[in-house]
Amino acid sequence: MKKKCWMLTMVAVLTLSVAAMFTGCSNKNDATTTEKTTEGGSSTTATNNDLGDDVEDAADDVADGAKDLADDVANGFDDYDDAHDYLINKLSSDGDGQYEVRNKDKNVIEYRDGAKGYHFEIYDTSKDSGKKYGDFYVDKDNGKIYKKNTDTKKVEEYKANK
Repeated sequence: MKKKCWMLTMVAVLTLSVAAMFTGCSNKNDATTTEKTTEGGSSTTATNNDLGDDVEDAADDVADGAKDLADDVANGFDDYDDAHDYLINKLSSDGDGQYEVRNKDKNVIEYRDGAKGYHFEIYDTSKDSGKKYGDFYVDKDNGKIYKKNTDTKKVEEYKANK
């Protein structure tokens, strides 16, 4: 899972870097302005490249966001809302359902010996029945997703149903 997140992060950074490069290189009218001022008999020249700076700032922001996401998944979650968003996005990307959390408890709980995380009671809302999909846990320390097996009542690492 760490390799997959790392690979997705690197692909996103690479894509944005290439897009920023082409955007900056193909701009023939790059909004560069030169302004001369005279102060006390000497002249100074100021050059502004606003578009280039904006593109670079945007690429930096996206790269920082991707790094933060990868850090959250690799290092676990300190926040219920981040764990919630990660779980719902993961479930949605793994299957055809639309999922909803019910019976929210935002406290960290021990879901098996020594392992602590956030509990989510997930329901599939894509069908009219609103049937319970399962009890899920997102580990606070490592970011892994676990699901309670309804037959054995044991909490096991979540595997996509694809």
